[in-house]
Amino acid sequence: MKKYENLIRHSLIWLCLCSSLPLYSQPESYSPEQLTTLAQQWLDAQLASDTTTVYQTDISSLDPRIGSKHCEQALDFSLSQLLTQRQNTIVIRCSDTTAWQLYAPVRIDEIVATLVLRQNISTGSMITADMLETTSRARRFVRGNLVADANAVIGAKTKRSLSMGQILTFQDLCLVCKGDVVTIAIRDNGLDVSASGIAMSDGSLGDVIPIQNRQSKRTVKAEVVAVNRVSITF
Repeated sequence: MKKYENLIRHSLIWLCLCSSLPLYSQPESYSPEQLTTLAQQWLDAQLASDTTTVYQTDISSLDPRIGSKHCEQALDFSLSQLLTQRQNTIVIRCSDTTAWQLYAPVRIDEIVATLVLRQNISTGSMITADMLETTSRARRFVRGNLVADANAVIGAKTKRSLSMGQILTFQDLCLVCKGDVVTIAIRDNGLDVSASGIAMSDGSLGDVIPIQNRQSKRTVKAEVVAVNRVSITF
């Protein structure tokens, strides 16, 4: 029995000694496919920190002919340009004694909610809710001041012919058209009043156009703030 107890004791001592010996890890080996995946995961983590924007990415796979890469340290990832640049490059670096770096081209698109037309619309048509639908598009396809809320343009009229599937912008519309009867919101020293007027020219959101007061016949400059609504601040 004592013989077996000594054997067990010596075995335990040996295990303790082995566990206290330093461990020397071998360099990590990465295939081009693994490096591409790691670069994508790193980029996804960077983009996830921006909770207000949706992104779509397309990374080019590293050439398999470069073979596996070894690195004793943690890999370093960075972008060659600002995150806002659509055409970009992920730089993969190893900084150990056999330093190396690789480049993975990537396309980064910001995705935005847009209103698109469900039908062809002729010049001068009034926008109604059934003409519109919301979809997601890459920001690069948007030209002009994007319309995000359908309620902001219901009742507006088109300046030109528009095609089915086209992204709608404020530049395509006159929220106030020449000859329209509009409401003039007037703010003067904290006092808010309103009056009725006639638009003397077309205007889209933010445009300043001449409006004739229907009662006084006086013409004033006012900012277009909504469909058939303008604002003056004194």
